[in-house]
Amino acid sequence: MRFSYLLCFEAIKRYQNFSVAAENLYISQSALSKQIKTLEEQLGVVLFDRGHTTIQLTPIGERISEHVEAILNEYDKMMLEARSYLENEKKKLKIASFYEMAQYGVADLLVNFEKNKPNFYIESKECAHSQMLQLLYNRQTDMIIGYLELWQKEKIETSYYTVPLRKDDLVLVAHERHPIGKKDSVSLTDVKDEIFCFPREDSSLFEFYKETCKSVGFAPKHTQSNVRLGTIKEYIFEGMRITIQTRIRATNYFHEPVFRLIDIKETPFLTLAIMTNNNLLSKIGKEFIEFAGEFYENFD
Repeated sequence: MRFSYLLCFEAIKRYQNFSVAAENLYISQSALSKQIKTLEEQLGVVLFDRGHTTIQLTPIGERISEHVEAILNEYDKMMLEARSYLENEKKKLKIASFYEMAQYGVADLLVNFEKNKPNFYIESKECAHSQMLQLLYNRQTDMIIGYLELWQKEKIETSYYTVPLRKDDLVLVAHERHPIGKKDSVSLTDVKDEIFCFPREDSSLFEFYKETCKSVGFAPKHTQSNVRLGTIKEYIFEGMRITIQTRIRATNYFHEPVFRLIDIKETPFLTLAIMTNNNLLSKIGKEFIEFAGEFYENFD
């Protein structure tokens, strides 16, 4: 049964005239008559008494009318719910980024974009790079912010595009009393016998640190990999470990004078970027991407 049959039924009931009902439905009278006839055939009953000057409902037509009215009311509620949802969706932007995004300026970016927009807010989520991609695939987020190189091993949809924001590299972090603490730069092969510690909450970043070491010929000895950066920091403070971190994160987290950030001669570069589905990008999403580009041009 087509929904249009119910609209035709309701129009005839309201106007008690086929011609007027057809005019208000913007269809021909013959098309209207055809749809009502089909509805009656499907139900197996006659709904209208056509023997009077005005069209009247038959007794069964009156009973059917109650159901039609209920269905149309539910339809209106459904449409209202959908419109309300869409209106609310236009007032927010869903963004997923990696853990501790404040250290990369992402939190400042979100706050600065949102603060001057009344009746608008950003719904943000921190998670691993692989989870970000899944959220984007499942349309549970409007865009993701992370390191492009950590996504390149994944199959990226052709409708997705990326907007680079800034470059980052890797550094070694050690205590100033550590044997390498006096150096400004080192080759990774110089520290192949050291004990490393990497946070593991983001498996893609964890593997990137390991692969960086393997690319110069050794597998890093790593411990304390299932703890947060705060615990790792304590081990480094005691001179018991070293770590590899992105420069941005290391600069913001290991800012005390006792920690040394040491350049790595073979460092790979990472690209902080926005990824989004271009086909689903809203006007406010486009505004955010433009704002993000300008924000990171001036970000220190």
